Amino acid sequence: MKFFAESGKYPAAGLFSFEHLLMIIICFLVLSFLIWKTLKVKISDPFKIIKLSAIIVFLMELAKIIWGTSVGRYDNWYDYLPLWFCSLFIPLSLLAGFGKGKIQEFSLMFLFYGGIVGGFAYLFFPTTSIGRYPIFHFISFHSMFYHVIMIYIGFLVVYQKMITPKMKDLFGYVLITTVFCLIAFIVNHYLGTNYMFLSRYSNNPVLKVLYQNTGKLYPLILTICQNFGTFLVSLGLYKLIMIRKNN
Repeated sequence: MKFFAESGKYPAAGLFSFEHLLMIIICFLVLSFLIWKTLKVKISDPFKIIKLSAIIVFLMELAKIIWGTSVGRYDNWYDYLPLWFCSLFIPLSLLAGFGKGKIQEFSLMFLFYGGIVGGFAYLFFPTTSIGRYPIFHFISFHSMFYHVIMIYIGFLVVYQKMITPKMKDLFGYVLITTVFCLIAFIVNHYLGTNYMFLSRYSNNPVLKVLYQNTGKLYPLILTICQNFGTFLVSLGLYKLIMIRKNN
């Protein structure tokens, strides 16, 4: 069945193809609807939405693992680890929804500072889904809508004032992302994986340029971009929106 076929059996949709642009439009329509409903409906407990989203993405990931195992995509236990940047949304949304104290606070930081930028970046460069599979495929649908959820939850965290973005958040956000980057780097070194794309650029054109121009510094530069870059972009956008709103 084409929808659940293994990689390579059917031609990939390809980046910025008609199918990719169509999927982006659909994703933006879904995201716009979710934001519109949030603006219209009074939410008494936003953590319920965080918890529900965390459970949904966990089940989505479980479904992907079951599919991957059935088509021979996963050969080793470490292929299941959620150590890609956007995969961190799975454990951190669970911690944001069900955790307490600093763990919950730092997790909420990731949902905003990492979720929105990471989500939008993937919608435009979905190299691991549309770059490898047809548009009408389980992985293409899974990946695109997974990232729509990331963006929406990032918006919800700030709209519901679960955190108020500020420069002082840099320490907590960078701490949690750096810990995962270090884990990914160690796993890559000993097991030959490419988590966080820290070992090689895969088929991402943006990372390819970075890789070719940084050499051995590539893992360090990419870590800085993923950690500090996502934070500064998210905070900057928030500040611009608030300035326009206040004016």
